[in-house]
Amino acid sequence: MSQFAAAQEAAPSGDKHVLKLDDVELNTLIADVSMLTGYTFITHPDVRKVRVSVVSQTPMSTAAVFQVFLTTLRVQGFAAIPAGKDTYRIVPESTAATEAPLSGQGANAFVTEIVKLDFANALDVAQQIKPVLDSQGQIAANANTNTLVIVDYASNLQRVRRMIQTIDRDPAVTETVPLRNVPALEMEAVLNRLQGDASSGGAQGQTSGSQRFLAVASQTSNAVLLRGSASAVEKARQVALQLDTTEPQRDNIRVIPLNYTDAGEIVPILERVGLSIAAQRAPSDTAPPAQTISHHPPTNSLIISGNAETLVAMEKVIAALDVRRPQVMVEAIIVEMSDDTAKELGLQFLLAGNGRSDVPFASTNFSRSAPNLLALTGALLTDGFSDLTVDNPFRDAAISSLTGTAGLSLGFGGQSGDNLFGVILNAVENDTTSRILSTPFGMTLNNATSTLIVGQEIPVTTGQVLGDANSNPFRTVEREDVGIQLEVTPRIGENDTVRLDIRQEVSSVFGSIGTVTPDLILDKREITASVLADDGEIIVLGGLVEQTDTIRESKVPVLGDVPVAGRLFRSDAKATTRTNLMVFIRPTIVRNKEDARAATDQKYLYVRGQELMRGIPEENSIDRFVADVISGPGPMGSATDPVR
Repeated sequence: MSQFAAAQEAAPSGDKHVLKLDDVELNTLIADVSMLTGYTFITHPDVRKVRVSVVSQTPMSTAAVFQVFLTTLRVQGFAAIPAGKDTYRIVPESTAATEAPLSGQGANAFVTEIVKLDFANALDVAQQIKPVLDSQGQIAANANTNTLVIVDYASNLQRVRRMIQTIDRDPAVTETVPLRNVPALEMEAVLNRLQGDASSGGAQGQTSGSQRFLAVASQTSNAVLLRGSASAVEKARQVALQLDTTEPQRDNIRVIPLNYTDAGEIVPILERVGLSIAAQRAPSDTAPPAQTISHHPPTNSLIISGNAETLVAMEKVIAALDVRRPQVMVEAIIVEMSDDTAKELGLQFLLAGNGRSDVPFASTNFSRSAPNLLALTGALLTDGFSDLTVDNPFRDAAISSLTGTAGLSLGFGGQSGDNLFGVILNAVENDTTSRILSTPFGMTLNNATSTLIVGQEIPVTTGQVLGDANSNPFRTVEREDVGIQLEVTPRIGENDTVRLDIRQEVSSVFGSIGTVTPDLILDKREITASVLADDGEIIVLGGLVEQTDTIRESKVPVLGDVPVAGRLFRSDAKATTRTNLMVFIRPTIVRNKEDARAATDQKYLYVRGQELMRGIPEENSIDRFVADVISGPGPMGSATDPVR
């Protein structure tokens, strides 16, 4: 609530008053109004020099008397400025203009108003409004904020506002110019370039702010939108129409170089688009010449010939497809842990007599156990066991049997009269633990397949033919990859999620099937899956866990089952094989050169760190190799100058 309004509410308003003052001092009128309204007035010294006459024929309310008082002050060149509650200062208008409040009541009150302009220039509007202000009114323009600050009587400000509203209107017009022959993007570039040349082409070509326009292409409708002053838009429209009168036959070929996509891959797509456009035409339409599409592999460019409609549609398709595709670096961690244990305990004995003995022949022999008791006994009983110059098949068999011995072998034997005896105890325990850790990784484009193979190619027999009488035999073989294989196709989705279609294989050669055939046994572990992962997230594809327990027992029937003593007639073996394979995958999205540089630096730094840990000399480091090969620093920028 303004100060005047608050004071007026406190003053009596129900009484009616008649003013009859003839040629009295202005101070007299001020005193009467102060008595009627209850307001306090602080007067300027010049007020004492002024005399006034105020006469009313009809009674007036207190508020009306106060408005008459303000009007009288205005006629005499004075104004009442609020100075506190129920208090006013009466000063000359020249002083009141600098102290006018932002709001007030009454048409004769000095008021300050701030006007924000939307379209018109504040400096220009200030020059147009200044003549209509009161003699003591003031106006100031701020070019930075495009605002006006106006100080004037409230009654005059109403007229000033209406004038400003009339002036501050958007002079720009918008017009759409449809094109038939010239592509909209080309027309946009021509019009904007023409305007730029006109604005900087000297005195004859300069364009004022009111004559400027903006051209925007609409590829969907092959039209150009013009916005600006009416005269500028009209001139631009005439230019566009004149340029669009070019005959289609004179501009129906486009040569479009591609930046990221293979031109040969886009040709089939564009051919189908052309067929679709032709099928959508009405039967009455005049069929234009069929479009032709080809590509130039050396420059990776497309050459398209067709009518304007076809060219515009194909340019839109090419612009949407020829974009830089992000890449995905897929890192895999393959951990294979195996544990093989084997235990074997066997006892063999021999008791026999020669031809003059009554002792029968009795022995235990387990084929898995070594050495062979029969071979050893035969070698001991034959002559020439210690003479190496004499051929002794029993001795050779015994030596071969001892060569295959594993673990601990204890035995004794001999001859007592015509009787032979021998005992051999064999005990062995094997424990093999291994861990294979592989970290293959590869980088590929989005929706492209990356394949990584680290291993060997081994021959696998696929066929064998023998001729008559074993003449002209031949064998057919194929090469098969054995090792670590990683095949992945990434597809980036929303929120930086990556779908991975993965085939992971770990294979190795177990050995041959037997001594007769050269065929090999291959160990193979493979995972094929489609998973979803976030950018930089490590997920597990799966684990292959296998445990095989093998218990083998060889014994003499009945005797081997006898408690305690049966140990003499039995051979036991136990083997356990445990394999655990786990595969972890982490995709990393590479969108720009900064991401690619960071990924490269990480791997390069790992290699440099391994070299430093192994003490590789500087002249044999990867930095030196990179400097010698490409004559430049490595990814980390740490390569030394190449040796000249």
